[in-house]
Amino acid sequence: MITDSEKMLDRIYNEVANSLNISSTMFDKAVKSYEAVGSWLGDAEYIGDIKVFPQGSFGLGTVVRPLTDEDDGYDIDLVSLMEDGFQLDDKMIKSLVGKRLKENATYKNKLEPEGKRCWTLNYDGFHMDILPCVPRHSIYLQPNFTEIRLTHKTGFETYEPRFSNPQKYIEWFEQQMSITLNEEKKAYSYRNKVDIETVKTYKVRTPLQKAIQLLKRHRDIMFEGEENAPISIIITTLAARSYNNEVNLFDAVKNILLKMPLFINKNVDGKFEILNPVVPDENFADKWNLEPKKCDAFFKWLRMAQLDIIENPLSVTGLNNVSSKLEIAFGKKITEKSLTEMAINDRKLREKGNLYINGLMGGITSEAAITTKKIGGHTFFGK
Repeated sequence: MITDSEKMLDRIYNEVANSLNISSTMFDKAVKSYEAVGSWLGDAEYIGDIKVFPQGSFGLGTVVRPLTDEDDGYDIDLVSLMEDGFQLDDKMIKSLVGKRLKENATYKNKLEPEGKRCWTLNYDGFHMDILPCVPRHSIYLQPNFTEIRLTHKTGFETYEPRFSNPQKYIEWFEQQMSITLNEEKKAYSYRNKVDIETVKTYKVRTPLQKAIQLLKRHRDIMFEGEENAPISIIITTLAARSYNNEVNLFDAVKNILLKMPLFINKNVDGKFEILNPVVPDENFADKWNLEPKKCDAFFKWLRMAQLDIIENPLSVTGLNNVSSKLEIAFGKKITEKSLTEMAINDRKLREKGNLYINGLMGGITSEAAITTKKIGGHTFFGK
């Protein structure tokens, strides 16, 4: 049975995740920006048919705010797929997209020097990483033929092919949370009066998405200014494998942190493996085997996350003491903001007469039931 302390932490963690999430204003700005980039790239006759779509944390709905307002902002990862470019060589895949971006004065001013895999545009509040690629095979056709070939720059004017399948990864991620995702999409569809089929994963908020945001924020806090921080794709993949469609966020985070090690394997040569679930020849942990410090850093982070997010907050009583523990996990600013938002929401519900205490299980709720008792309204300043 879930305890009162766990219920309270569940409420707080939901508020923390909401505070970490990308704002609707920034979300809309990012979507309009990448649609505009897609239109510009698609208008170039020498590129041909092009498909631009989000991948990574933006596509999965797991973006987190920067640590401070002075940080550079969000990373928006985009796939720029030249659908007719199967025959292009590795260098040409990269250079065609870069050439087209430089033909637009606005994008040219935002463009960073060529990266290993991406072209990056710097916007106010976020970076847009554009990944040029072509179909791995002769065609790109959803849902079955969605593998891509991208290029990895290894030196001056030298490139080598790499392979991925971001569309399939999103589909796999969705399947790992299929029950809660469907419920959230239903709710979003009802609230916004749109067909459920049109609701994108990054528009909704499941416990898995929120749990990953909490874990990534803890990682950012722990490794601020340091190297060897666990990479997001490893945290995301292990969390998704560990998730069991828990509807309670605290339970989701607790079980994810407990089960993560079960999905870290070693091959016959004793090398660590965390395989891409949709491209099995890609090992997300390949650098662990080359740089053992990265492996050590992951397991150190995992243990600290278990302590800071689960064990330590449960070891104290009183909101002030809990708050102090959570500041270590998520940062002072986000923790204070989340607790303030929770207090404001409770006050609004109380004033409307919609706040209840559960006499059977304990805790505060906005839902009336046989076992709940309404909390009476009151005025402040002792009146």
